[in-house]
Amino acid sequence: MINRRVVLAGAGGLVVAGVAGRAWQQGLLGGSDPALAAWGDWRSQRQLGALRLVGAAVLAASPHNTQPWSFAIGRMGVDVFEVPGRALGSMDPFGRERLAGLGAAIHNMALASTSLGRAARVQLLPDPANPQHVARVLLGPDGSGPAAHPLLPVIGRRHTHRGPWRGGLFSGAKLNELLDFPAFPGVKLALFEAASPRGQRFAALTADATAAIAADDAMMADSERWFRHERSDADRLMDGLTLATSGISPSLAAGAALLPAQSPAMQGRYWLAATKDVHLPTASLFGFIVAADPHDRRSALLVGSAWQRLHLNAVAAGLAAQPLNQLPEIIDREVQMKQAPRFARAVDALLDDPAWRPSFAFRIGIADAPALPALRRPVSAVIGPPARLAWEVEQWRSAGGAF
Repeated sequence: MINRRVVLAGAGGLVVAGVAGRAWQQGLLGGSDPALAAWGDWRSQRQLGALRLVGAAVLAASPHNTQPWSFAIGRMGVDVFEVPGRALGSMDPFGRERLAGLGAAIHNMALASTSLGRAARVQLLPDPANPQHVARVLLGPDGSGPAAHPLLPVIGRRHTHRGPWRGGLFSGAKLNELLDFPAFPGVKLALFEAASPRGQRFAALTADATAAIAADDAMMADSERWFRHERSDADRLMDGLTLATSGISPSLAAGAALLPAQSPAMQGRYWLAATKDVHLPTASLFGFIVAADPHDRRSALLVGSAWQRLHLNAVAAGLAAQPLNQLPEIIDREVQMKQAPRFARAVDALLDDPAWRPSFAFRIGIADAPALPALRRPVSAVIGPPARLAWEVEQWRSAGGAF
């Protein structure tokens, strides 16, 4: 007869083995992470010439970490292309946030150009016949550029912080450091102290917008497609959101990684709870980046550049930052669904001039622990065919072969 204790002991061993196997599968027992290598590639400074521009670009912010870019490299610079297929669907029905991600990458490239000793000039939307050609970064001769920009080291330390912060105000000196950046044409900032009446109204509207998105099955399904619960998917795709960067504690993230993936509806409930209980109550500042027409392609690119610079400044000042784009997202969704502009009208009370419309929303504050890096595709995965070769030859000839 089989001993019952032996059977139970054997079953317990199978459970432990199963948990250990799942932990190993999810990468919780150590080992390198190739999906994070792009961060180390930038810090190592082993990327040379125009490749260094792309190395900075791939570390830029993008909506849901969709990384909607590809690049063509030449001796005289880099062309930047939108990849519409890396889309958020009903979460970003007009591609406004996708263009903001491209604008963030372009700003990183402009900063990175100062490490090459070559003057850089950025042309936005250089080819009217190809709207997906969003930028051309032109590099001048060797020795023509300015000194290395002080934010260069910060590019590799800028991570979105979705966890709890301290709350409360920070010093005026830090605020000045945060706001020290050049003007972006057609783009403005609107800031609200979290404890102020406008800050409290921003928080209430953001909570309402989050609830509306969480109740929209299509929006949550489109969002969920970019969540990488399985380590194998993260390693293969090197994009999207993960438990490690969701803002929960490392121990809780490790426990959640052992469980099956949650449904979009469950993810929506967790996101709403995190927004109401963590993100909104612990912020120091809320804000919008506004534009006269958020859906104008040039404006959307400049909004993204402004956010990238603001986030880099925040990290340099020892502050944490996180996009809170639920309000612009639900406003776009109302337009897409031809619904009454309830949220658009509600936001009017937050803005001094309603002619300027919200294109990007965020929180800034003080965190005790740094944010973790997100997945990134390496430079080798985002370089396309040498589409700019004929143009480079033409430019080389017009310059008398100087390059």
